[in-house]
Amino acid sequence: MAEQSPAAAPPPALVPCDAFAPLETERLLLRVVCEDDLDAVAAYQSRADVARHLPFGPRDRAELAELLPARAARTRLREDGDAVQLSLARREDEQVIGELYVAIASVAWACVEVGWMVHPDHGGSGYATEGARALLAFVFETLHAHRAIARLDPANAASVRLCERLGMRREAHLVEEIWVKGRWQDSAIHALLAREWAARGAAQRD
Repeated sequence: MAEQSPAAAPPPALVPCDAFAPLETERLLLRVVCEDDLDAVAAYQSRADVARHLPFGPRDRAELAELLPARAARTRLREDGDAVQLSLARREDEQVIGELYVAIASVAWACVEVGWMVHPDHGGSGYATEGARALLAFVFETLHAHRAIARLDPANAASVRLCERLGMRREAHLVEEIWVKGRWQDSAIHALLAREWAARGAAQRD
């Protein structure tokens, strides 16, 4: 009788999240966006300098008022395409200074996508790095993702530097991948693996 080869081990599975619970850091609170955040979100999403590297233009308060209710209702991360928008608020005064994004890119491959946006008036204070690190900790240590990716405009120098601070490497530069605002635009993909995240944590503890 011919020997049967052992069955291949299945890839690690994502741990589903049915209701995103707030995350806290030393200075920040990360929680699901709510309709009360409208004015704070409009304060930065309405700015041309914020929208310059995004696939949409500046959004006014009326447009955001239509978008926020649906986004506030999204709290689960269970299936491909599930996404949660988080408000990035300072703990000291609960002021919303930006947002983070987390979405399941692939359940089968345990891949999660992350993103961020911070009000320029609060840039340079380390808030984006602090919030994104907390989000990556959630992605790897709670969802048990194998891989986290960030998609961005490669011309967005601030986001590129943030990816580098997080330990995310650039894996792809896609030339003229998307049609945005009347022109073809490049995209970049940065990524980090769970084992790399764990190694960075161990090195920091040492």
